Amino acid sequence: MSTIIKAPLARVLIIYGLGVAAAMCVSEAVTELGKIAAEFHPPSRSTIGWVMSMPSLIVALGALISGYFVDRIGDRRVLFTGVLVMIAGDLLTTAAPSLGWLLAARAVTGLGYVLAAVAAVTTLIRMTSGQQRSMALALWSTFVPMSFLLPFLSAGLADRFGTWRAAFGFHVALLIVLLVLAVLAIPARDPGIRSDRARGAGRVLRSPMVYLLGISFAGDSFLQTGVLATLGHYLGAKYGIEEVAVAHWSAVSMISNALACLSVGLMLRRGVSSRAITTLGMAITGIAGVALYGTAPGFMASIVTVWVLMFGSGLLVGMWTLVPFTAPSSDSIGATSGLVTQITLLGVLLGPPAFFAAQAAVTAAPQLLVFLSALALCALRYPVCRLADRAPARHATETIGSLAESSH
Repeated sequence: MSTIIKAPLARVLIIYGLGVAAAMCVSEAVTELGKIAAEFHPPSRSTIGWVMSMPSLIVALGALISGYFVDRIGDRRVLFTGVLVMIAGDLLTTAAPSLGWLLAARAVTGLGYVLAAVAAVTTLIRMTSGQQRSMALALWSTFVPMSFLLPFLSAGLADRFGTWRAAFGFHVALLIVLLVLAVLAIPARDPGIRSDRARGAGRVLRSPMVYLLGISFAGDSFLQTGVLATLGHYLGAKYGIEEVAVAHWSAVSMISNALACLSVGLMLRRGVSSRAITTLGMAITGIAGVALYGTAPGFMASIVTVWVLMFGSGLLVGMWTLVPFTAPSSDSIGATSGLVTQITLLGVLLGPPAFFAAQAAVTAAPQLLVFLSALALCALRYPVCRLADRAPARHATETIGSLAESSH
């Protein structure tokens, strides 16, 4: 059993599982917001919305400093600490006697989320190389859409127990199982290694490539979350369909997005360049977006268009393989991952409100403009793509050998 857990594939899957479970800090609340509102009677809908968004806010604010700690004390320690903090936050959530307590508990959960998410992707980079790394990071890029699928299972569990708190209890159980597996699978730090990482975050903050990649990811996450958040109201008003029906069909778009992320790894293994994948992703996403907001093809045709759009978006977000190429040095991988994550999450936070504001207009033209503007930001990754396509072998030689030391 120990040998199986320590196999390279098993390690990747366990770390990926922790990433999905970390992202569930946000999505686990989606199906329970109505029950939470019924119990605590918030003063407005925006207040109850913070029950879901609070962890994302913490991630957006704290990813860079989390990356600093990953480089400073090691990804394994930060990863396990993050999981323990998430468990504590969920337990506080299940015991929340008031809305204020609940929001504070969700902030604690968000702290665990940001520590675990940044440490997990850094661990994947440390423990993989070459084509295996490309596939591992392509798989990693699916952790957010997959996190939105799993809560539907826990929602049934919550209904069976008659309380929304059961959903968070299920999350605690999942985290404990994954933590035990991770303790067994991820190698401990070599006590003979000592290194100062204090300057890592500073070098990352001065690196333009990190910002270019982060902003490009933020553009994709901005349009992705904005489209999905407003799709029910948009198609419902346009075709007279209930928003529940739109949400049902939209679940397929998450699967489409995940499949696209995985296909990025396969294409890279077959020698397709990062620039070609980026161009293909932008073309598919752009054409689908114009069809969605610029035409009236009918309800089901619009749903299929959203699936295509999310596939193209998945090709863009699946390019997490570019992150190591933006790191200014091998001892700043954690801070690099943290800053890219932090900028990306700003897109997640800003996308829905921007699309809702555009949706208030009489026509769909403002939504299309916001969509295309966000898509244009994705082109900022081309300099990073060029770097990755020109010198993959040199970069691997320089960094992989030292990553084992720098990330323990």
